[in-house]
Amino acid sequence: MKILTAFLALCLLAWGITVNPPEVINIWWLRNEAINLSGILSFELMGLIMLLAVRPVWLEKSFGGLDRMYLVHKWAGILAISFGLLHYAIKLSGGLLKQFFERPPRGARVEFWLDFLRSPVKDMAEWSIWLLGIMLVITLWQRFPYSIWRYVHKALAVIFVVLALHAVVLSPVSYWSNPLGWLIGATALIGVVCALLSLTGQIGRRRTHRASIHSIHQIGDILELECKIKGQWQHQAGQFAFLKFNGIEGAHPFTIASAPNKENTLRVSIKALGDYTRQLPKLLNVGDAVSIEGPYGCFAMPNEAEQVWIAGGIGITPFLAWLDALKASPEQAPTATLHYCVKNEQDAVYSRKLQALCQHLPSITLHIHRSEQDGRPDMQRLNLQAHNGIWPAIFFCGPQGLSSSLLRDLRLAGMPKTHFHQEAFKMR
Repeated sequence: MKILTAFLALCLLAWGITVNPPEVINIWWLRNEAINLSGILSFELMGLIMLLAVRPVWLEKSFGGLDRMYLVHKWAGILAISFGLLHYAIKLSGGLLKQFFERPPRGARVEFWLDFLRSPVKDMAEWSIWLLGIMLVITLWQRFPYSIWRYVHKALAVIFVVLALHAVVLSPVSYWSNPLGWLIGATALIGVVCALLSLTGQIGRRRTHRASIHSIHQIGDILELECKIKGQWQHQAGQFAFLKFNGIEGAHPFTIASAPNKENTLRVSIKALGDYTRQLPKLLNVGDAVSIEGPYGCFAMPNEAEQVWIAGGIGITPFLAWLDALKASPEQAPTATLHYCVKNEQDAVYSRKLQALCQHLPSITLHIHRSEQDGRPDMQRLNLQAHNGIWPAIFFCGPQGLSSSLLRDLRLAGMPKTHFHQEAFKMR
């Protein structure tokens, strides 16, 4: 939210520098500026969305991970569509205002060389706003099938091109000699380039690697795949990658559950949580081709003096990678307590593997919590507390509900929010 707040503040500053209020301010001038400002905020946020959608590496490092980029992408989208709908609603208010306020005569409008496009871009933008409203509804509706949503979401690139044309053609001519016009022009140019990259399938292409399935293991309801990658590949323990299997739905993100190795392999653990993941065991075979894009993410092994690692279910995967990376140099292992939180013994599919890994890492203490037997994990059951007034660094990967409840209790107990680290990655 700090990033979005700063971005909106920049837009408001550019608008504030450019706007030129009359000596006598009336309702019609306020309405006109409200139309302009809501449209500007919507368009600038749309431009930010397009930039984040291409997953630029330099921005990922600045944001602290692709997961946070996607979080900003999501909220920027919600705000952009909200401002767009507000822009359209204020535009429609003219008829109602005429019933109560006399409209002063309009002054002569400065001609613009793109004026011949004013009428068509107005119509196209109106349809685009309705489409964006529908996209917002199906994005927030989590039950809407992802396989369909991803294609609908891709239409955003086309809509942005239409809105870029709308913004350039309908912006007041006075804007173009001021910072606001420069901002609109830059956003239109960068956003259209990003839209073309999306429509031509260029996003992530330079970071995509060919691979094949080396082995398949079914562990309870978890499908464990080991993939052999062709060419150069390097990741850090705790990162994730997008995997796309031939002939099956588009790429999905999975945390890499293994450390980098000379064999150029990586392992992912896929829990059957939805229609897509449930059908994978029946569709995949050893030797099948896999397209792997990445690596992404900054959930790398920390170096704080005292640490607590909390894994909820399949959220154990980044910690498996951390432990795997420490096997070769156990003397470098930090002092950490690992809490593996599961529903019952049947769900604790990695308990033996974790015990074997931690056996050779004496500075790592493993605790397995079974909620049906031990109760729901909370601050007391996980023994999360400050020592001599200093809180440990807490690293979490697991369900959002567990994360929210733990963070709420820890904050009430006085823990600084900066001590709680987690991946915020969600596709929608």
